Amino acid sequence: MQKVLKSVINFFVVDPVRKFLALIMAFGLWLFVAVEGVYNYEREIPISYINLSDHYVITESGTKLQVTFNGKGKNLFGIWASPPRIICDLTEVVPGRNVISTKDLKIPVKDLNVNFSSKFITVDIDEKAVKFVKPLIPIKGSPKNGYAISTIEILDSILATGAKKTLQRLNEIVAETLNVNNKSATFETSLRIESVLEPVKFSKEIIRLRVVIDSSVQKTFTEIGINILKNAGQKVKIDNYKIDTLIISGAHNRLDKMVRDDIIVRIRVSDLVYGEYFLSPEIIMPEFVSLVYSKPQVIKVYIY
Repeated sequence: MQKVLKSVINFFVVDPVRKFLALIMAFGLWLFVAVEGVYNYEREIPISYINLSDHYVITESGTKLQVTFNGKGKNLFGIWASPPRIICDLTEVVPGRNVISTKDLKIPVKDLNVNFSSKFITVDIDEKAVKFVKPLIPIKGSPKNGYAISTIEILDSILATGAKKTLQRLNEIVAETLNVNNKSATFETSLRIESVLEPVKFSKEIIRLRVVIDSSVQKTFTEIGINILKNAGQKVKIDNYKIDTLIISGAHNRLDKMVRDDIIVRIRVSDLVYGEYFLSPEIIMPEFVSLVYSKPQVIKVYIY
């Protein structure tokens, strides 16, 4: 053991300059052989899509692809240090699913052979559409006792841009929650849009609101007709076809404008079979109006 340790010490102590130069030359020779040798190097690299028509949007596509590079070490080193991107030209795509051969993909590299792990990639395309959408404003808290929300005025319009099929199903987007706790006067605020839909883009990320607060009052309606939602041919009889008394609460200026036709009362029996039932009517009222009392609260229904 001592002889081995002594030999190692002598290697670095006896004529160290010459031995250091020898090590440098050996490393240089190894490096030369390495960079001039031919190797395979495999890695996953991202895909960039170019030349897509302004009338189209991508709805689904691959983001990366496994690629094998073959060539000299000096050329592969650049791939390792700074990986290139795969270029996919979408000039000739059409709406729907497009199958693109990897032979048509390009990678900006020199003096290297390139092989893709797949023979094809798919890119789904749809027509681009533009549509105004309504923000949905969740609310937390309650105004100060004796006050109520009259209206929420949205001061900004939101334009959505995206795939036609996606926008056909999109009618509203959700904003962050509006806090009205203990409010007793009209105020303005801003809320961030919370909905995140890809690849839909919205014209605004923040919207301005004006929340109108007014004193709270009650209003009474009598003899409101009940709508029966039934199947064709279904025979139905009920004891009372009207709500005798309905008391509601809300902002003074809102309830002043309300009429009987603004309130919908209905009973759904379309899912029921023959028999006798005691059902609570569904009462649908305008926004920011709450039910205080209704009579009768239960209706006897006969299906025969």
